[in-house]
Amino acid sequence: MAPVGEAATTWASALDLLGSKKIEEAQKLGENAKAKGNDSGVKMTEASGAIVVALALLCKTNAQPGSDFVAALKSVEATWSEAAALLAGNGSGGATGTWGQAADSAKSLASKASGEAASALSSAMTLAKEVGITWTEKLTAVSAHDLSSATAEDEASLKAAASAPSSISDPKQRAPALVRAALAQMKMENPQTEDALKNAKEALALFREMNDLEGEGTALRTVSVASFGTDAFGALQAANQSLKTFKEIGHTKGQAAAIHAIAKAHMGKDSTDDAVFRAGEALKLSRQIGDRMREAAVLDLIAEANLVMGGGKRALTAAQDALAVAKSLGEKAMEAQCHCLLAKAQGTCGETAAAAGIQSAQDALALYQSLGLRDKESQALTAMAAACKGKDNPTEALRCGQELIDKFRRASDKKNEAACTYGVATIHLSSKELDQALRSAQEAAACYKLAGDRLGEARALTLVAQVRILKQEPGDAVKAAEQACVLYRSGAAGGCATRDSELNGIKAQVDAHAMMGGIDEAMRVASEQQRRFKSSKDKKGEGSCLLMLAKMHQMRGEIDDALNALVQAPSLFLAVGDRRGEAEAWQMIAKIHLGKGQAQQAQRAAEECSLAYRKLGDKRGRAQASQLVADVHFALASLGLGSPQEALKAAQEAASLFQELDEKASLAVALHILSNAQLMTKSFEDALKTAQDAETQFRALRDGAGEAGSLLLQAGAHLGDKNFEECKRCAKECKDLFKSAGDVMGEDSVEDFLDSVAAYEKGQQNVDDFRGFSMRTDMPAAAQKGGQKASRQPRKNRSQMSNIADIELIKAEASKESKLTLAFFDGFEARAAGGSQRADKGGKDKGGLKDSLESGHGYPDKEQVLYSVRWVQASQGKSGAGLQSRRGGKREFTKEEDQRVVASGDLGAPKENWGSRYSQSDRLQENGRSGL
Repeated sequence: MAPVGEAATTWASALDLLGSKKIEEAQKLGENAKAKGNDSGVKMTEASGAIVVALALLCKTNAQPGSDFVAALKSVEATWSEAAALLAGNGSGGATGTWGQAADSAKSLASKASGEAASALSSAMTLAKEVGITWTEKLTAVSAHDLSSATAEDEASLKAAASAPSSISDPKQRAPALVRAALAQMKMENPQTEDALKNAKEALALFREMNDLEGEGTALRTVSVASFGTDAFGALQAANQSLKTFKEIGHTKGQAAAIHAIAKAHMGKDSTDDAVFRAGEALKLSRQIGDRMREAAVLDLIAEANLVMGGGKRALTAAQDALAVAKSLGEKAMEAQCHCLLAKAQGTCGETAAAAGIQSAQDALALYQSLGLRDKESQALTAMAAACKGKDNPTEALRCGQELIDKFRRASDKKNEAACTYGVATIHLSSKELDQALRSAQEAAACYKLAGDRLGEARALTLVAQVRILKQEPGDAVKAAEQACVLYRSGAAGGCATRDSELNGIKAQVDAHAMMGGIDEAMRVASEQQRRFKSSKDKKGEGSCLLMLAKMHQMRGEIDDALNALVQAPSLFLAVGDRRGEAEAWQMIAKIHLGKGQAQQAQRAAEECSLAYRKLGDKRGRAQASQLVADVHFALASLGLGSPQEALKAAQEAASLFQELDEKASLAVALHILSNAQLMTKSFEDALKTAQDAETQFRALRDGAGEAGSLLLQAGAHLGDKNFEECKRCAKECKDLFKSAGDVMGEDSVEDFLDSVAAYEKGQQNVDDFRGFSMRTDMPAAAQKGGQKASRQPRKNRSQMSNIADIELIKAEASKESKLTLAFFDGFEARAAGGSQRADKGGKDKGGLKDSLESGHGYPDKEQVLYSVRWVQASQGKSGAGLQSRRGGKREFTKEEDQRVVASGDLGAPKENWGSRYSQSDRLQENGRSGL
């Protein structure tokens, strides 16, 4: 990679000159850089120039040792700061290979310095120390190992470092020892985060008493690292203060480390966009100063953040750069880790890249095995699974996983056997192989128990519960989830750091109780945990439990109670910087307001949801939120409010994002919504093309319902263009699809639509006022007065049909697990360019526009057709069939109800991630009516 910054470019040129024995030219280059840096106040440039001058003078007076050192520097591709650190060090210090040789060569050369060369070397070392070249995060003397190796210390060494401060009383020695103890405690097999934080804070206090700013900045960074996973804002605050302190003393290497810590703190609170931005700053600074170990670590973070955001290509670029740095350092463990990240990124970039990703994972596995890092092999398996997912073929990952399981089983290595078995379970789950996933998850839990790993056992039991729920076995799911939660709360599983995993266990427990019909018990569990998290001031845990409670209230039709539960949730998540939780809370609020017909309240919540997902950098979340925003504007449009242009913009963004994510089913739905938005803006040609694209997508997915809905949108586009023949042709094709699916009501609905088209064709209605189809969400039946079961009104005779018609168009069911498109004609409405108004139920003429506005009645009614399109959860029976009473199945806990349930947000808006997935849904019902 090309050098970044003047200090780096000066060094690169000087090293080439020294390698070519052009010592005078190298010395002159260094003197110029040193003078320029001094004049401009850029310490890095001045220090780099001083190092070049000192090395040139050393080579003059010690030709062979100097030549050997230059050759050693070139062999390890050393940067200017690494060369300075080697000259400041005391030999290899146990390091082997080329880095050990370079360190010994540096020691030999420095020991021979005399006269002008010794003076130049001393001056260079002083400048290097000022910019932090000799600094390490452990406050120990820099060594070749610090410059080139990421190999973790053994458990015995970590324990020794953790206990060292107890025997030290001198503050000057105790403060650095406390920093080392804190870092060691966080790297232990069972991290002691609370003790680490305590030691880091004590070190901070001591350094401040001694007015040691370098030590203070280092201790603040250590406080930040110790706060990861427990206090995101505390970690961010400490890292920012560390950066400020290092800046005050011009400590460039410390600044890069502090900014890196800031980026990690942002990752800890799910602010991936901020994490990538700050990591970019750390990357630039690391490259300027020549800190390749930091550069590789920052690139890893950038790759991970982009994977979370769905930016596979950017993650791939970062992973490739990190791998190149690791190879230049000759650090095999780091190289293996980069191969894992590379495999995950390649798995998101298409089948060809995914195939290369499998090879990258295999390379990582081979490296880990050659290094004897058995506990890392499961990470290579996870990376391989991610790559295989890109090919939609888990065979290679399953084969590799089974080989690892067999190997560890033969070696009686239960912990690593458990880790690999857990990985195989997740592979089966992602492939929807539930029986195999359950068996592997149970085996993983048993292995973790034998290995004494309570956190691993809890995670495996949570997975068992989740699979049991998918298999509709709630009783067994409750048992597994309860066992997992007991382990999480025991404290031995890692304390606060396991909160997110614990929340998954709580959610599984709540869902399982609800699935069995025990909603009261589910609410008791969620309420109890919410109070526990509140008492411990864990805002994320409290907010997450409030989302679960709101979902339970929704299942019981207690919509106002659900809203009350959600009132505090966004602020709780915001307080801890959890943007994902905040987005999910606003999503639920928006959907509830839409269900209540409160489109204006829903608009604010939908916009907040979209903003949170945008800041989070979650492409999938952004796409789903954009669909929700479009849904809100469709609802507002039918009230004479909203913005067709905003609906179009949101629908376009959703379609673009789903296309980038290569999510075909979601893209088909997004195109469907986009087509309708284009109809609203009278872009009929674009609407037709988009609807045709949606039809193609649905046909490839074998979704007859989506295909029929797309044809209906095409008919609307032709209607807008006054091409009545094509409009009728598309509508008739739509009718044929309903007929082939045996959907009589769908056929009847198309016939009614064709009657309306005939009225347009005869001039009985003004086709220029056509604005597409209204997407509307109605109140859930359970929330209606009396909570009576929704029932279909008797169909009117065609001779009795008027401009106020009760017409429904329900798409044929695609499959048991799919979503449906539903068009709901809840009455003919006016849709003029200025807005629309519901037709008078009594059919009374309101008069002209001017009279109507002057009388305060608003816009007058026109004889204009408008119908609502909703995205609904597929039922097990035929559309329109009543739900038969039964004792088993996933809806065994619900009351008997109409099976045509509306879940407007499940497909057209962000995914439900909190509470039970078996929620009571909105029914197709007009406000104020008990029937359909």
